[in-house]
Amino acid sequence: MTNRRYIFLALWAAFVLYAWQIAPTGDQGYLQQLMTMEDPDPLLLMLFSLLGIYPAVFAILILSHDKSRFPAWPFVVGSFMLGAFALLPYFFLSNTKNYRSNRTPAWLQKFLEFTSIHMLLLLGSLVLIFHGFLNGDFSLYWQAFETSQFVHVMTIDFFVLTGLSMYVIGWEQEKHGGKRYWSLIGMVPIIGVLLYIILTRKKRVV
Repeated sequence: MTNRRYIFLALWAAFVLYAWQIAPTGDQGYLQQLMTMEDPDPLLLMLFSLLGIYPAVFAILILSHDKSRFPAWPFVVGSFMLGAFALLPYFFLSNTKNYRSNRTPAWLQKFLEFTSIHMLLLLGSLVLIFHGFLNGDFSLYWQAFETSQFVHVMTIDFFVLTGLSMYVIGWEQEKHGGKRYWSLIGMVPIIGVLLYIILTRKKRVV
């Protein structure tokens, strides 16, 4: 196992342990508010919704390179419910070597390359961010972060996915002989990686 895979394994184990043993254990009904749309705080709604957009972003980035020993699609599908908990295992179980041709169907690769899809994801993210920051209650969010296991873990998951997006950008650039400094754009949560996709994605055989 390479150093990279050890790092991802350790990160995944630490995240699971933190969520299980260290995060607050309270349940203040925030998940129910978000699922039923019973007037949730806009900041909570923003982060919850962006965690639904991030898996779509990783689907665009990862499924076009699905040539490793383990298929990527189960991890991508799992990330829509479990976020980084589902994605991180892919990076310590898979390998950077190409073992086969891309197992992602050609029609799905083509769909994921549509610029209109990328633009819709970016527009949706911007609307959510503006609504969250303009109308949200930061004190309420902080209270939820300190008392609710769901909100606490959800918040950390968001930043883990942001860091993971930086890694995947650098990995993709290295794969195609590009510049790894592109990964710096991923420091801007969700918006950075979507701008990277819009600026660099081209129809290509991978």
